[in-house]
Amino acid sequence: MWTRYLGLYVGHTAYAQLLVLTVYLGGMSVGALLVADRSKRVRDPLAWYVGTEVALGTLGVLFPSVFALVTSVSYDVLFPALGSGPLVGAARWGIATALILPQAILLGATFPFMATALVRATPTRSGHAVAVAYLCNTLGGAVGVLLAGFLLVGWLGLGGTVVVAAFLNIAAAALAHRASSGAAPGLRPKNPEQAPVAPSPAPGPPEPAAVIFVVAFGTAAASFVYEIGWIRMLSLVLGSATHSFELMLSAFILGLALGAWWVRGRVDEASDPLALVGVVQIIMGIGAALSLPLYLATYRMMPVLVSELPYWPAGYELFNLSRYALCLLVMLPATVAAGMTLPLLTAALIRSGWGERSIGGVYGINTIGSIAGAALAAMILLPMVGLKWLLLSGAALDVALGGWLLHRANARGGGSPVRDIGLGVVAASVLGLVGLGVTLDRHLLTSAVFRHGELPSAESREILYYEDGRTATVSAHVLTDRGLVVLSTNGKPDASLGVRWFSEHLDSIPPTPLSSEGDYTTQLLAPLVGAAFAPEAKAVAIIGHGSGMSGQAFLTRPDLDRLVTIEIEPAMVEGSMLFLPVNEAVFTDPRSGFVFDDAKSYLAYSQDQFDILFAEPSNPWVSGVAGLFSMEFYARMRNVVADDGVLVQWVHLYELDDDLFLSVLAALDRSFPHYRAYLVGPADVVIVASSEAPLRTADWSVLGERGVLEMTQGIPRFEGVHLEAAFLFDEMTFRPLLDGVRPNSDFRPTLDSGAERARFLGSRAEGVLSFTDDRIDLVSTWTQVLRSPLEYALVPTRDIQPMVDFGHGAWMRSAVADRGAIAPLQYPEWTSNLVQLANFYSTLSSRKNRTTREWITWTRTFQSVEGYLHWGTSGWTHQVFYDAIFAMLAERNVPAEARAAVSLMFAVNTFDWPSAAAAADELVAPVAAGEEWLSPSLLLDAAVLAYSKTGRLADGHDALKLLSPGTGLVQKNARLRLLETLLRPGPHAWDH
Repeated sequence: MWTRYLGLYVGHTAYAQLLVLTVYLGGMSVGALLVADRSKRVRDPLAWYVGTEVALGTLGVLFPSVFALVTSVSYDVLFPALGSGPLVGAARWGIATALILPQAILLGATFPFMATALVRATPTRSGHAVAVAYLCNTLGGAVGVLLAGFLLVGWLGLGGTVVVAAFLNIAAAALAHRASSGAAPGLRPKNPEQAPVAPSPAPGPPEPAAVIFVVAFGTAAASFVYEIGWIRMLSLVLGSATHSFELMLSAFILGLALGAWWVRGRVDEASDPLALVGVVQIIMGIGAALSLPLYLATYRMMPVLVSELPYWPAGYELFNLSRYALCLLVMLPATVAAGMTLPLLTAALIRSGWGERSIGGVYGINTIGSIAGAALAAMILLPMVGLKWLLLSGAALDVALGGWLLHRANARGGGSPVRDIGLGVVAASVLGLVGLGVTLDRHLLTSAVFRHGELPSAESREILYYEDGRTATVSAHVLTDRGLVVLSTNGKPDASLGVRWFSEHLDSIPPTPLSSEGDYTTQLLAPLVGAAFAPEAKAVAIIGHGSGMSGQAFLTRPDLDRLVTIEIEPAMVEGSMLFLPVNEAVFTDPRSGFVFDDAKSYLAYSQDQFDILFAEPSNPWVSGVAGLFSMEFYARMRNVVADDGVLVQWVHLYELDDDLFLSVLAALDRSFPHYRAYLVGPADVVIVASSEAPLRTADWSVLGERGVLEMTQGIPRFEGVHLEAAFLFDEMTFRPLLDGVRPNSDFRPTLDSGAERARFLGSRAEGVLSFTDDRIDLVSTWTQVLRSPLEYALVPTRDIQPMVDFGHGAWMRSAVADRGAIAPLQYPEWTSNLVQLANFYSTLSSRKNRTTREWITWTRTFQSVEGYLHWGTSGWTHQVFYDAIFAMLAERNVPAEARAAVSLMFAVNTFDWPSAAAAADELVAPVAAGEEWLSPSLLLDAAVLAYSKTGRLADGHDALKLLSPGTGLVQKNARLRLLETLLRPGPHAWDH
């Protein structure tokens, strides 16, 4: 929970993990060492334990409120007052440390107090007592991580989960108090400082305490080198989501618990605990080295999980269990050995005469070593030597420590030279073989196997860039069959561009529509849509650099004075240089600048206001990113956007469901109640929002600026009609649903908790997407707003379906209008619809007697032809088309259902609701029974609108119940839920 909280404060989960790890371990070290130094004066360790747990529980209950207060004061007062990046950074990290350091110190005291009590209870089995205390303590940690991450946060939010943890502290205190009250006298030997007698003393003189402390420090450092390496490595195969981190952390701690469990019955019987530690250290180094080939094996296992489990009833739960198993496969060989070391080292120090001080002393020094290992790995070794040699350096340290201990044991006369030489040979051989024979293939590491369950061949991709950055592994590759250049973070693509945009001769290429050109349309259109609503913008801030194309698009604006790109990972900017010259202005234009910082922090201390704030972060299932789609984020950004400025938010509809998308919209709606959304990719949406006044009318002349035309050479130019065709929704569309939607919040992270599940299941926000291609525009039709057809213009892309549908409908209308000139044919497949239209007309004069099956076919053809002739309109009718149909229907004996289908669509087009309701009466029952007169989804839309408008709400509910199963819409589908709201008594939100 501290990692989640401080991720909100310091700005990135990777930083929060390192900060919490350092402060958590540092505080525990201080607490343990303080207890160790005072052990001889502690008469009742359980009583002290009770007091410590009560203090922890109290601070835990207060923590959410304290954090909220500190955050508010920091962002509203302190950061603006400091006004400098370095000063704010220092303050941010210092305050974050202060928020958890007191609790960490108290936590560090709990283990020595409890272990001391157990040692006093069984003075002749002190090693067993320490091992059992360590076993229970670490096992509780492994369970707690999973309990919090997978259950409590979703049920109770961050604050509720912290309070539950606080009550667990109180419960532990109550149990310990009961034990202390009932058994304390037996736990108080006359001389608590006296060391218990070891049953099997080691040969020769005891080792100096300094040796034991050096090993305690070194083995912990090596263990946390492993942990940092494993977390980064496994993020590439499991995905860098929050749940992935929780699984890895729990697996690491569980390995320690299993090691303590194994050693608990052996530690007191060991004649020389330090010699046993030496053996364990070497085994740990061997296990860590072998984790590399085991890790590579997980890439062969993951495709099976991703491709098979989504179809199981409990697929996501099984997927997480399987990922946990993969973590254990990689980590257990080394972590089980690591879990043995602390009890063994403590036992050795007790035997050397340190008494109970040994517990806190070893625990404290061990924890300091953990800090050193984590910091060394994350800040120095990983960027310097990479993942493979990071792991092997930790393994070499463990082997060296083990060899040193065994050498000293042999010098005391208690070793086994043959065994020790054998272990050394095995360890050297394993490290050598792994170092020389195991390659962390970058094709494999960057494959994003967790996403699609596929392992690309080396021939299919060429790696262009790879860097283990300070927060993520950034890579770029080109798909050799398509020439698509892809820039990825931890294997997940974040930007891509087709090969044509690297050509120096675009002006000589005949304009052809885009098709599968990566993220080109999103990277280009998202900023231009924002610019159309703030054409006089002088200052623009971009959150998330990506390819840099969005910045390039903003820099085409001649009125722009300043562009600030805020990026947390410098390697992302370095990698984006592969997209030159498409993003060249971002690096060369004097108006452009970069800030490498957390966006919320920078925007707070800079005190700048921007005419356009463009937020294009990564996908919200990535750990830490959901906070950039939260209610609290938008509340702060409201002060950053100028009075007449706009927030431009990118969000996707793939790998989300309707509820998750609506949670983002509900969060945004709280601070930016005026907005319009456009589809700018196959399932990519850009929302332009204003906090104060309604949005102005879009100025699509921005699409004709010289710089934009240069960026779009080689394709038909984008026109305003294309963007109007791609309009998706405005603030009124989903407002009837938002009151019942929990907004995504930093402290109730709906999006973070659900996005990874949606990604795994391959979900899509189908209800929202339906607004891109459904025949009836629900909002315009309900409010009876006239939407006439747009004039035809060559369609510049195949990747945005509403634009294609617009072009298709406009071209077909021009083809039948008074036999006039036909617009240039752009897509060859459209000719089949022209043939269909001709055949449909020919049936008007063919034989009068048809079978029911033939009339059903005729009616479905009518639906198809009527659909593309009226696409994107409301309150408008293609009169030539309908005149011909009504003339034919007047002359023939037509089934009532076929006549009703025509009447229904004509009535909807003309807002004639009584006629539409009468037509729906004829169709609902037969279509619900499986007769294909109209598609169930089209009939459902028309019927609910008609029944609601005529006050026949009961009939509307019946139609909803009868037709819904045939639509394929699930209960959570946003479109279905909107239809349900139309059937509620009283005025509807759309009426306003």
